[in-house]
Amino acid sequence: MSLSATAQAALAAALSTRGPNKGKLLRSAPKSNTHACAAWQGAMLSVNPFKASIFALIMMDEAQRAIFAEVQAHFDAMPKAERIKFDADRATLEACGVW
Repeated sequence: MSLSATAQAALAAALSTRGPNKGKLLRSAPKSNTHACAAWQGAMLSVNPFKASIFALIMMDEAQRAIFAEVQAHFDAMPKAERIKFDADRATLEACGVW
């Protein structure tokens, strides 16, 4: 599933750009009034739902909700093995057999 240009930019802002977690989702959500936060929440709800924030979901405007839904659908369409690699904590728990 392909993302719109706005959703791609928002998701890129929600990913780490350097260090050992490069290409993975940020450990905590970006500022709540940004599209990056909506993308992060959508991805995280699919990857590691324990990190997603109900309050952030409630406070989203219409544009953020659209990005959230688009990114969540994109991540839900991925195979589980590929999806869990986007969160370091989830990947560690899976490797230990705890999840």
